[in-house]
Amino acid sequence: MARKPRVAVQLVLLLLPALLSALGQNIKQPLSEDDIQSYLGKGLGCKAEEVDIDNVEYFDFTGDRVDEAVVVASSCNTGTAGPDVHTVLSRGLDGSIVEFKIPDLWEKQRSVLLGRVFSDLSVEDALLVQTFHDTSGREDPLVFKYRWSAKDGEFHTVDIKTAPRYKTSFDCDQATVEVEAAICYSSEVANLDVQVDGMYKRWLDRLNDAESDVLRKEEKEWLRKRNLICGSDWAIVDCLSILYRARLLELGAFKHLHP
Repeated sequence: MARKPRVAVQLVLLLLPALLSALGQNIKQPLSEDDIQSYLGKGLGCKAEEVDIDNVEYFDFTGDRVDEAVVVASSCNTGTAGPDVHTVLSRGLDGSIVEFKIPDLWEKQRSVLLGRVFSDLSVEDALLVQTFHDTSGREDPLVFKYRWSAKDGEFHTVDIKTAPRYKTSFDCDQATVEVEAAICYSSEVANLDVQVDGMYKRWLDRLNDAESDVLRKEEKEWLRKRNLICGSDWAIVDCLSILYRARLLELGAFKHLHP
């Protein structure tokens, strides 16, 4: 009877490596930057070394004590456009890499963003934060915050912060082109727009019919050129500011230009 415990212990010791190996296969392993580069490279048709990780943060959204990777990276496909990868990655129990879907909401708020658009991902107060920047010079004009839902297995939007709109000479709800949106969302250009409109209307009140016709035609042509020149300019706010200031000078000198 004294030999049986010894046999049992020996059996456990023999089986222990296999048991540990089996258990290890079912434990999620955190992702390294090499793992991330390899995964992204395969998905984007790039070599792993052609994926540059701009930023990676680790946070346990799912509560399983293994951090997910919040990744911002530039692949071989981005050229000079900046980071083209914004994603959250996790390790599955089988060792595979799983990509968490992030709600694609920014296109619905596209009018808030002016010129060239960039975005970042970060973690703040246990929330995933998606921050959009543009070439308008404004600070964080569009920010989304998401919370992970264990029940649904996805991120849910909990907050959207958008840049404010300003008073202009037209109804911003009716804005149809990016130039008009840029005027609405830039305090400087919105103020210039109101000044130009006010000076234009004051001239119409003082001019005779023939002079008013000339002014209306000039204004229509100026608006066409404004949209054409600044509509495709990445620095759209600066472009509009320059044109509006020049227009104020033209309107101020209308009588001298049309004696």
